[in-house]
Amino acid sequence: MPPITPKPVIMPPITPKPVIAPPKIIAPAGAVMLPKPATTIKMSDPTFKTIREFIYQLTGIYFQDNKKYLLEGRLGKRLQLLNIPDFERYLQLLKSLNGRGEEMRFFYDAITINETFFFRNEPQFEAFEKTLVPQIAAMKKGQPRAKLRVWSSASSSGEEAYTISMLFLEKIKPLYPWLELEVVGTDISTGVLETARQGVYREYSVRNMPKHYLDKYFTIDDQRFYLKDQVKSHVRFDHMNLFDRSRMRTMSNFDIVFCCNVLIYFDQASKIQVVSDLYDSLNPGGFLFIGYAESLHGISTAFKLINFPKTVAYKKE
Repeated sequence: MPPITPKPVIMPPITPKPVIAPPKIIAPAGAVMLPKPATTIKMSDPTFKTIREFIYQLTGIYFQDNKKYLLEGRLGKRLQLLNIPDFERYLQLLKSLNGRGEEMRFFYDAITINETFFFRNEPQFEAFEKTLVPQIAAMKKGQPRAKLRVWSSASSSGEEAYTISMLFLEKIKPLYPWLELEVVGTDISTGVLETARQGVYREYSVRNMPKHYLDKYFTIDDQRFYLKDQVKSHVRFDHMNLFDRSRMRTMSNFDIVFCCNVLIYFDQASKIQVVSDLYDSLNPGGFLFIGYAESLHGISTAFKLINFPKTVAYKKE
């Protein structure tokens, strides 16, 4: 038999897989796009101290040495997004903006902590409703178009300011129908102020909310909680750096100021300056609330300390 010649095996052609390019990141105006760093960006101790001083000069906020990791982590994410290889070049970018521009908004958002929710400081709100407002209402009675003016000076995403508005509608207005309300909420972060103006929240923000308030003053859709206009109408929001003395002088004639969990981020000199300006913003007989972990001891003797169950207030006499 003749030898059998095997038939050649014909392989099907291989179609190469398409290469999908990663999405292109667009930097804000003023940023310089550089090759993306391959590793986590580290902040040297000298650079940390330089950035800390830059933050302090802008805001009065002082980062202790043990908070270097916080700045490194928060700002490092921003550097990676912008493809900036080191903190030194990022600081050059910030300085070139002279405190303005879109990148400053992201910078302020990164260095501030915005932990808040509705009815967070219940003992303060109880003192506000049952003691402070009746005293102030008694002083204002008989005035034409009498108005209660409240300043939520570090309002974050608006929960504190809106809690005050709901308390007024629910508890105060029925007792003093002639009294109007104006709440001014301010913050250094424009990002959280945008959230505050929208008045739309997740379950985390309303977790401490009494059910009656939730049912009456919110509409709920797709796990989002939409604040009703009757609450929002008493509140307005504005950008404010508490360390900016020229802006602080525009804040005046308030009956009550809430400045909770802010002073802990300032050094002693900044605390003295900010508290002095808060004092000037109050009407005679007005009150200041600060955070539970904060005190005016060694900062100001201008106020009279007023004790309430589980909280205190500071009165301008």
